[in-house]
Amino acid sequence: GTVYLAHEGINAQMAVPPGNDLDSLLDACSTVLPFDPFAQNPPNLGQIVDVTTPTFNRLIVRVRDYILRDGIPDEISLDWTDAGPEYHPSDWHEHIQKEDALVLDCRNSYESEQGTFSGAVPLGTQNFQESWEALDKITAEIPRDAPVYIYCTGGIRCVKTGAYLKQNLGFSNVRRLQHGIIGYEKWLEENPEIASSVFSG
Repeated sequence: GTVYLAHEGINAQMAVPPGNDLDSLLDACSTVLPFDPFAQNPPNLGQIVDVTTPTFNRLIVRVRDYILRDGIPDEISLDWTDAGPEYHPSDWHEHIQKEDALVLDCRNSYESEQGTFSGAVPLGTQNFQESWEALDKITAEIPRDAPVYIYCTGGIRCVKTGAYLKQNLGFSNVRRLQHGIIGYEKWLEENPEIASSVFSG
């Protein structure tokens, strides 16, 4: 797998045998580290695959300046733990279909063109660093108490986007899709009785 370490957090993608090995890893993350990495976000556990399925052939641990380079001006100081609550995919599925929902796609234009949630407004950016100017323009006329729903692929970008919307632009009702599109699609797979997806692509 790959593990990235930075002052702003830890991001890891790993293939771990289910059972005791996985339980030991999760327990170590919660007890060995000087903080609880799952206090704000539960671990995003992917699919169980056959042992013959290729995954990672080595473990890489790298130290970076940022988990996600954002381009936010230095004079803007944001608390990543204050980015709005995460909505479970089942709640997200219900709430974004309401008439007053403003749904923002926090990915880049290429990703938005591959698929999007019904009624979502894309930021129209080429890279993540362009998000802040786009957010300023898109939300300029939106009441600051309006519900704003944000999503990305896995949820990382929405931590920074949610913090910016709340703390810099003054939105009081920001909601994030837990584990992003990946989490939503996993939820659909686990709940085949759901009649239709609100994501197309």
